[in-house]
Amino acid sequence: MSGMSEPFYLHARAGSSAPALGSAEGVRVLGIEVTQVIQDMDHSVPLIAGKATVVRVYLDHRSLASATKVSGEISWQRSGGSSYLPAVNAMEITPASPRTLDAQRSEVKYSMNFRLPAKATAVGKLRLRLKRVFKPGTADLPIAADRSGVEVEFHEAPPLRIKVIGLRYKKDGRSLAPAAVDFAYLRSYLARAYPVARVEWSQIVVPADFTAPFGTREIAAIANAQIAAIRSREVSDGVDPHTHYFGLVTDDGGKEFMRGLAFDIPETPSPDVVASAPCGAPDGYAGDQDESYADWYGAHELAHTMGRYHPGYPRKDQDPDDKQFPFEDGQLSDTTGVAQVRFVGFDTGDPQLDFPMQALHGARFHDVMTYMENQWLSSHTYVAIFERLKAENE
Repeated sequence: MSGMSEPFYLHARAGSSAPALGSAEGVRVLGIEVTQVIQDMDHSVPLIAGKATVVRVYLDHRSLASATKVSGEISWQRSGGSSYLPAVNAMEITPASPRTLDAQRSEVKYSMNFRLPAKATAVGKLRLRLKRVFKPGTADLPIAADRSGVEVEFHEAPPLRIKVIGLRYKKDGRSLAPAAVDFAYLRSYLARAYPVARVEWSQIVVPADFTAPFGTREIAAIANAQIAAIRSREVSDGVDPHTHYFGLVTDDGGKEFMRGLAFDIPETPSPDVVASAPCGAPDGYAGDQDESYADWYGAHELAHTMGRYHPGYPRKDQDPDDKQFPFEDGQLSDTTGVAQVRFVGFDTGDPQLDFPMQALHGARFHDVMTYMENQWLSSHTYVAIFERLKAENE
């Protein structure tokens, strides 16, 4: 902390006292959160260098005199001079009914948001400070300096190397294979939700070693045997041995659902362990309303190959093998008070697939290793996968 005053580095939290409306000391900052997938206000979750990153600034509504919209600008600094970045949105301020820190963290539109450029997220420490707050089209508002800055650190992470193999099977004279959207959703989810800055992706569709109807056969076991054989041949021919191989099997509109399966849940780094998952249109399955469930379902099965177990939700007797899972009901976070959560998920979005940037409330979203609805990665799962990927690449 040499050469800098303490307030610049403060991990900002809500103050215990509130100023009168329109306080003369200026606009007060409740907190600054630098997030990628899941984070708390102490920045205890490692930030991955090169990964899409959003800075969220939370303001004390009571420090303004009247309802309005404000936007702003932050400065970011590494070893050299400062660079400046405008917010991507304007934030609504309602002094008469102020939004708490928890409420602001729960909705993207209630925070002032800044997308960091790639060069700001290089390995090492980054200093951030709120430089300007203004009503669009008017002069700047004064800023109270006590919580206006923060320092975070970005960590190097290996890429996720993955080859996804669609298995095309025959049924009633038809050939059924995963759709392009299934591959696209899985690839996007892994890039957004896994602790990596880069997904080294390849995909192919091959004839399956099984046919429909599936009936009671262990189709996923057959799929995994085929995927493992393909991996063995290709790695022998020079494919990077760190590459994970993964199978996708379409459900034919729900008529041929194959329950996902990992070949093993290895206790030690084993990128040779394969897995397979179903794919198709969810129609509300597990709370999913978009075009494919290949994303979270695939991320779940892939996480098994990195040593992740089920924490046992919604039923305690439902494979409760992750004894260290820390949060109640399989949530992303426990509550720390009335309507307060420590961890909030964050999806930086994917414009190509029309996925918006959104905050994921820690008590309403659940870990991807559960059987609950509305799935994302908790800090518990995120950090464990980060450590496993590093170990696989040592």
